[in-house]
Amino acid sequence: MFVEEKGVEVNLTRIKGNKIEEISDLVARETIFTILLNKKKLVTLNCSPEKYKYLGLGFLYTSGILQKKENIISLIIDEKQGLMDIKIKGASLSPEDIINSNLWIGSYQQSEEQKETPLSIDTSLKISSGLVSSLISEMQERSNFFKLTGGVHSCALVDKQGSIILFSEDISRYNTVDKILGEAFVNDISTEDKIILTSCRITSGILKKIIIGKLSMVISRAAPTDLAIKLAKRMGITLVGFVRERRMNIYTHPQRIEI
Repeated sequence: MFVEEKGVEVNLTRIKGNKIEEISDLVARETIFTILLNKKKLVTLNCSPEKYKYLGLGFLYTSGILQKKENIISLIIDEKQGLMDIKIKGASLSPEDIINSNLWIGSYQQSEEQKETPLSIDTSLKISSGLVSSLISEMQERSNFFKLTGGVHSCALVDKQGSIILFSEDISRYNTVDKILGEAFVNDISTEDKIILTSCRITSGILKKIIIGKLSMVISRAAPTDLAIKLAKRMGITLVGFVRERRMNIYTHPQRIEI
């Protein structure tokens, strides 16, 4: 997608030292994307204007509403109106479930006392600390629109060999994860043996999406929250944050990161 479709020039006043100047600069565009599920409005998302299909299907997938592509009866994407009109079989969750964030699959929840993970994640996945650093650097290099605007988050999917196979940017950190997992879902790319890279803060909401994707490792340039750390520990996920050159913090399951 062309830069002019993702961004817009605005006029502004810039102060630099003792100098004041009137300039124009590029800022990220924000659009509205609405999902109609079985002819009812499910949710409206604020997003960057690209990859609507991956965003919509990724949102439904990480919300636990859509588990298989075979459940899709019909799908229409109207990019001009910012609309997905989808019919699926077996949709039992209401819009209130989405709004109140109560849709996370109950069978995935555990008490503090439970140590087992209910997910079939790849427990054998290991990666070197040097590769962690180089992957974050590579993701930053790919983040061209962030370099131009500073107004978007980045996310990538990495395979066992350490290659970035999917990449996405969006104004919303949640949308970046949904776009990545949605693209993997659409293209039948298994995520159980993959790694998520992200530029954003890792909250419990972000981690729940990663859990739905059955990923065993998430690596971020930013910090996690305490709830995200607790959840990652319970679910068997390696959580790495504050990656800066050769430095990083490993918050949970450090055995997957080798020196």
